[in-house]
Amino acid sequence: MNEKNIKLFICCHSKINFVPSLFIPIQCGAAINPPVPDTLSDNKGDNISSKNREYCELTAHYYVWKNIEADFYGFCHYRRFFGFSANTKYPYLVCGKINENERRFFCTKEQLDIMLSEYCVIAPRSENMGMSVKEHYCSSRFHYADDLELFLSILIKDFPQISDTALEYLSQSRQYFCNMFIMDKEHFFEYCQILFLTLFKFDKSKIMHGSFQSDRTDGYLGEIFTGIYISYLKKIGKKIKEIPRIDTNCTLKKKILYNFFPPESQRRFLAKKIVKSIL
Repeated sequence: MNEKNIKLFICCHSKINFVPSLFIPIQCGAAINPPVPDTLSDNKGDNISSKNREYCELTAHYYVWKNIEADFYGFCHYRRFFGFSANTKYPYLVCGKINENERRFFCTKEQLDIMLSEYCVIAPRSENMGMSVKEHYCSSRFHYADDLELFLSILIKDFPQISDTALEYLSQSRQYFCNMFIMDKEHFFEYCQILFLTLFKFDKSKIMHGSFQSDRTDGYLGEIFTGIYISYLKKIGKKIKEIPRIDTNCTLKKKILYNFFPPESQRRFLAKKIVKSIL
């Protein structure tokens, strides 16, 4: 088995205390924030680092696409990791700080090589939200239906090969979160080409909503597109490996919600309906 050149990145804004082996921390928005020691910056070479307030971690994706050579590219988040050996039926686990117990979830280079010899993409396990992806997006705080419709219209017009998958993904209830994945070079480059050409065109007509959270639109739409693209690869017969993610540094509130209203449970779906009806 030939050894693969695998580059895995942790998207972050500040110094992080725990860096799993195989991963490289990359500062998102380095052009508009103080430098972070011992961390790769996304503002070198060809970059869109200054757009970080709208693009979120996608500025790191763009930087890596344009400036880093590898056979496989991967991204996670400074609070969210792949749980390669996590034994759970749920799409994710919640925990506090990473300790020796949680470190068992990470994998070695040899284990990852073996996995990537069989799969072209590793993705976080999708989550059934109890409503369509489109409804979930449009009903979420700081998200706007008009933004999604504009993005979708550009995507369908410019990349018709993916249009059917886009509509199918938005109409069903399983969703991929966090802009996390590991992809081979061919598909990572295709993902970036479609995503950024669509977002750049979207930017010419988008409406700024006037707050820090609501104007992170490009990042929110990027998360939608990640799910569309993974679904597209599945549809054309590519082998995708889904594994649970680990959410770290979780608040007590999130831990309680996770335990009393587990992901994908009827209890959680009912609670969401009740809250929605009240609001």
